[in-house]
Amino acid sequence: MATPHATKQDFEAAFKGFFYPISKSGIYNAGRDKGGIDREVARILAAIPDRRYKNVDEVKEAVRSVYRAKGVEDEALPV
Repeated sequence: MATPHATKQDFEAAFKGFFYPISKSGIYNAGRDKGGIDREVARILAAIPDRRYKNVDEVKEAVRSVYRAKGVEDEALPV
């Protein structure tokens, strides 16, 4: 995956309504329960580290780390 297909808006929609702190499973389940979540967003959220996140900035950084590990350049990151 050199270029993400999910957009910033896809991630913003997935992040809406989270109550912090939140666990990885809480993030994944909340995103899935909303329905209409982009498949790429779901895959990336499933790949973030299994820990509790204090705020949306920590979640975004975890998402960036997953993309970077897949070889995505910073300029192409959707979050």
